[in-house]
Amino acid sequence: MHHSSASNRDAKRKSIEMLDRVGIPQPDQRINDFPHQFSGGMRQRAMIAMGLINDPSLLIADEPTTALDVTVQAQILDLLRELQREFNSAVIIITHDLGVIAEMADDVLVMYAGRCVEYGTAKEILTHPEMPYTWGLLSSVPDVTASTDARLIPIPGTPPSLLNPPTGCAFHPRCAHREKVPGDLCFTELPELSAAKGNAAHVKRCHLPDPDAIYRADVLPEIAPDLVKDNR
Repeated sequence: MHHSSASNRDAKRKSIEMLDRVGIPQPDQRINDFPHQFSGGMRQRAMIAMGLINDPSLLIADEPTTALDVTVQAQILDLLRELQREFNSAVIIITHDLGVIAEMADDVLVMYAGRCVEYGTAKEILTHPEMPYTWGLLSSVPDVTASTDARLIPIPGTPPSLLNPPTGCAFHPRCAHREKVPGDLCFTELPELSAAKGNAAHVKRCHLPDPDAIYRADVLPEIAPDLVKDNR
């Protein structure tokens, strides 16, 4: 009513239409229910309806699949994709789930300590990552082709306090490759965003002179040894 100057009757009618559009059964009755009367997936659908009811050009979805089981997650992602096409809205998804990123994203922005540390297409980020923090995120995902007793490779340490961030590169206290940079630059100088191997569409914030070579030689064999073997 505030954004479109709709009457109470028109607002309720459009709300019922949107609840129906996102798959809420019997929306004309469920519109009067309280949140605790909805399942987690239905509450998420209602939130999506609230976000789209005023026809936004941009929808920001912050952890849209958190705390949902995998079946409901898939339904919510399918719904977001369908509504994005129907409403022609751009969608920013904020998530820690790399599976969601791989399935949904065209472009990926990786952030650490409040700054962008890598940006590029989803394909580039997932197949040719050039920032050690991105390597750590990929290393923490189970590899379905690996042995059943293979262990995940966690990122050591803890995230820094933004009230007292580290000097230089904020990731250097947790980075296993900082010694490969000459002159202690990782400790003293914040790296600028620079193009990855001349690809202006893929940028990274890292002092390593050739991170892709390190990733191929040292990191990827640990993450997916069978994939490396097959490629060779």
